[in-house]
Amino acid sequence: MIDAAANARLGLRVEERQRLRRGGFSLIAAAILFTMLAGCVNPVGRSLYQPAPLATTPTWTGRTPRLVEAIAADGVHLHGLFWPPETPGGAVLIYVPGRAGNRDIAAKAAQAFARDGRGVLVASYRGYGDNPGVPDERGLYQDGRAFVDLAQRLVPDGKHFLFGDGLGAAVALHVAADLSAGAGVDGVVTLGAFDSFARFVPGLERGLYAAAFDNVAAIRRVTVPVLLMHGRKDEVVPFAAADRLRAAAGGKALVVPIDGEAYHSFDLSHIAPVVWRALDQIATDGAATK
Repeated sequence: MIDAAANARLGLRVEERQRLRRGGFSLIAAAILFTMLAGCVNPVGRSLYQPAPLATTPTWTGRTPRLVEAIAADGVHLHGLFWPPETPGGAVLIYVPGRAGNRDIAAKAAQAFARDGRGVLVASYRGYGDNPGVPDERGLYQDGRAFVDLAQRLVPDGKHFLFGDGLGAAVALHVAADLSAGAGVDGVVTLGAFDSFARFVPGLERGLYAAAFDNVAAIRRVTVPVLLMHGRKDEVVPFAAADRLRAAAGGKALVVPIDGEAYHSFDLSHIAPVVWRALDQIATDGAATK
């Protein structure tokens, strides 16, 4: 499915993303404080989320996407960007971004997937850009599901694939797991997915985060094919996380190693053709099975 030559190209012109912040005010101290004050607290501190306000309108290298709106189950209105597939009933890749930025920043990264008339829907989270609300784990899952529902309405006859980048990988896997009982998602691709968020928390605080963004538990429930794309020298999320996720998937997942220097994220144009070739094959295999 992924040939050696294509895989070798993945290591070109990469740049390392900043590491997860570990300093500053102790998350467990914050959790204890808020628990005393309010009696209830989301264990994942808000420092995880790094929304950015919208700035100037981006300049696009190809087609210009259109603004679309998705509505989460709890009523939050979210704005995303959509490149419709030029082929009627063509597949749509739902790009689920990482923890930082806004829809414009995410779309600039994801526009490589929209080349050659491909369909791409860029999701965005509550509290990011001009979206209302405050981000939290449960809310992000609802936001991801809202954009899957929107993709189904926009292109009801096409295949729908999730691409989760960084923290977005956790959202993509949990959404696919929740949708696994019925139609909705035909495959998932992740980039730099962690296995458990708790691994990034100091040992004494780890128990507080044991159930937060548990990708191992999620991938066990996913029934569609999963491609786990991961840098061999990723210094933010070690490559071993991909192997642990593959093992938990029970034969549904394939690890796609990315060679090169140490990095966690890079120009997605280097992997877009490979991703689409793999998704086309998944669609073909699914049609043959039916």
